[in-house]
Amino acid sequence: MWKRFSEWLRCPLCKGRLELSIEKASATGLSEEHQALAKQRDVLNDDFAVFVETAVLLCPSCRAWFPVVKGLPVLLPYATSAHLQFAREVAAAIPAGYMPPGGRAAPGERLVMTSFSTEWSTYQYDGVIWEMNYEDHEERFLRELGLSSHRAAGPFLELGSGLGITTLLAQKNFQTDAVGVDLSLAAMRATAQFRTNPFLHFVQGSVFCLPFERRSFELVYSHGVLHHTYSTERAFLALADYCRTGGRLYVWVYGPGSVTDAVLRRLLYLAERTVRWTLNRSGRWVATPTVGLIAIGYLGFNRIRHWQNPRLAAYDYARAMHAARDRFTPEYAYRHDSQEVRRWFAAAGYEDVEVVDWRTMPAVERRSPASASSDTSTRSCSMTIGNLSADTPTTVAVGVRAQPARDCAANRRRPTRPRAAA
Repeated sequence: MWKRFSEWLRCPLCKGRLELSIEKASATGLSEEHQALAKQRDVLNDDFAVFVETAVLLCPSCRAWFPVVKGLPVLLPYATSAHLQFAREVAAAIPAGYMPPGGRAAPGERLVMTSFSTEWSTYQYDGVIWEMNYEDHEERFLRELGLSSHRAAGPFLELGSGLGITTLLAQKNFQTDAVGVDLSLAAMRATAQFRTNPFLHFVQGSVFCLPFERRSFELVYSHGVLHHTYSTERAFLALADYCRTGGRLYVWVYGPGSVTDAVLRRLLYLAERTVRWTLNRSGRWVATPTVGLIAIGYLGFNRIRHWQNPRLAAYDYARAMHAARDRFTPEYAYRHDSQEVRRWFAAAGYEDVEVVDWRTMPAVERRSPASASSDTSTRSCSMTIGNLSADTPTTVAVGVRAQPARDCAANRRRPTRPRAAA
């Protein structure tokens, strides 16, 4: 964690300011590019190049402490194994009278944390993410937001940053501070991978208790994450608070195609739900070999797709295993249509809501209408929604962007739990 980033952080329990007590830190050499940008942003000072490896963040208001482990601030509202290990190894850093955070995890959140920590633990920084190389991924990201490279007026926040690749692309293209938040330990891998970039920051946190001041980000982005919480709508409304008035919020969630499409798709989706439910209630001795068998199927399917479109990256077994885990191990995987998501934006006080057209995505993301409606394994395209013609392919995902034009909390209604796909 960069020392100056501590000034942005707030207690996830009470939103109070946090005090930083450093145990281990070091000055890091900066590239000429980063020094120049720091001068332009007027943030270059004595603390700018100080990287904090081990520390404790203290909340004087609620007397809670939060560890910084291997450069990663762990700012969940409840204690984890990281707190226990930190208390054993660096007990002297914790002042008397302070306790680990005593909040509760959202329903199913610990299971989701474990699932995605396992999923991202072996993924490599090898120039490919899912079936795309980094260049195609960057092109898709910019088109999703409807932005070319430009200098953002304020910072960028990604919810569900995983290994931090998209967060890095945001920093590179928008020339601003970029923050990645992830529930899983993937945030620790991202911290280690990008620790030489003083404009990149990662946090382990929960969407329901983000450790920042509200309305503090110019751009807020979340792709394929919110539907893996116990309530997509509640997660969305929690995230929507952190976008500045006049800023931009983008979300991508699963669409209802697998629920409302052809009979075969419905049957396959029912099988997926059954397998997911079983794996989440079985021991590792059942789950691991089952996911391994499914990965073989993914490997074969990817080979066919790669033959049809050579721009798609070819899977090896490890990458196929990752894809299988992503689809079949998360506890939650809700589906939502565009009108439902539009209502969420309206409830959060947003205007100028736009549905992202899948046909603006890079070629590696596009499929013909026939293949899009029959594809049950790949969910990485943002399909057209809203103002649809009769021949529009079935929705696979919802992508929306908006500019909040009034108080994000002024017109909020009490959220209801979204319907689960059936």
